[in-house]
Amino acid sequence: MFSTFEAYRIQVNVSQQHLEIYRRYVEEDAALRALRTNVWLAGNFVRDFFILNTPEQAGVLHSQLEALKADNARARDRLARISPQSPIPPEQRKGLDEYFVLVDAVPVEMLHASRDRQFEFVQREIVPRRDQLSTALRELSASGEQHVQEVENQFSESRRQAAKRLLLMLGVGVLLALLVALFSLHHAESLEREADLRHAEVEQTKFELQQLSARLVELEEEDRRRLSRELHDEIGQTLALLQIQITNAQSALGGRPEVLREQLQRARSLAEKTVQTVRNISLLLRPALLDDLGLVPALQFQLEDFSRRSGIAAEFAEENVAEQMPDAVKTCVYRIVQEALHNCEKHSGATKVRLEVRQTADALTVAVEDNGRGFQLNKKHMPRQNRGLGLLGIRERAINAGGSLVIDSTPGSGTRIALRIPMAALAPVPPVTHEVSV
Repeated sequence: MFSTFEAYRIQVNVSQQHLEIYRRYVEEDAALRALRTNVWLAGNFVRDFFILNTPEQAGVLHSQLEALKADNARARDRLARISPQSPIPPEQRKGLDEYFVLVDAVPVEMLHASRDRQFEFVQREIVPRRDQLSTALRELSASGEQHVQEVENQFSESRRQAAKRLLLMLGVGVLLALLVALFSLHHAESLEREADLRHAEVEQTKFELQQLSARLVELEEEDRRRLSRELHDEIGQTLALLQIQITNAQSALGGRPEVLREQLQRARSLAEKTVQTVRNISLLLRPALLDDLGLVPALQFQLEDFSRRSGIAAEFAEENVAEQMPDAVKTCVYRIVQEALHNCEKHSGATKVRLEVRQTADALTVAVEDNGRGFQLNKKHMPRQNRGLGLLGIRERAINAGGSLVIDSTPGSGTRIALRIPMAALAPVPPVTHEVSV
């Protein structure tokens, strides 16, 4: 931009100066040519008057000389307007004025002069002065041409210097542009490397969080399994023995008072209720059916218990589900179905629920669908309104198991939760063997 502006400024200045000098030269040359022409015409008019020197011709000569003097005045005015310092030297101006004063007196003084005097006047006064003034004016024109040529040379040199400055400016601009481009590229590469580093750190952190989440879920299931076993085996069996002992005590009373029998009966009822509560807690923590009989019986039992507890009609469909599969997959499916049924019972207002479990050659698919009120989803296919961490938790379980979870819901059209786990995640993990060398 600076180079273009500089080039335009140089071109405009040079063009204006060149045009001004050429205009001045043309006007000055025209004025000098007019003066030179008038000098010759004045001499010719005087010569013509001497050929026919009558009073009428004297009047004609006087008119002609007045016209020449007026033209000279205009020429001098142009020269003064062109340059404050007139190009005509003082001696030439004086000679020009004396010449026209001399010829201006001819119609009066030389009207009755003899031929010899007229010839002598022309040869002695008119011709030398005319030749001298013409030569001086011609030299002034030649000097003007030389001055124009010198100015042209100066302009050529100025243009060359301007071109050098312009090329230097262009070179500096290109160099600065290259430096800016190199700096920009280096900065962009630095930002890209930093962004890649931050992205790698985020991915690593995400991977570590997923591993941590998976480990926490695994530890949670292990704790639930252990606590369930403890409740079922230790406390449950102890309460069952207590129930038997109370029953035996009731049988041994015989004819004892009815008050003691009633207290034992209440103790037995309390023991039965406690046994049932322990079984429910054990089932909630970790259903024994999932470990003993497999996934399908556990899901059937869970769906029946849900229908009995909530009064919602439930339908179960199963197809080609293998009995043997990794414990992590069984736990994932069971917990996702458990959370889906819990949300259906608590939020949906549905009257019917359908659970489908199918295993194909490439994946295990599970779908829980109800005809409830549904809800609005956001861009991440999660509930727009906060509904707790249940759906986030089951999605995290699905990812940890190597699968994917899709939630599909529309207000007034029910909800469908679909789980898909590829066969690669269903393959049993081979036992790890260690070779010990003795």
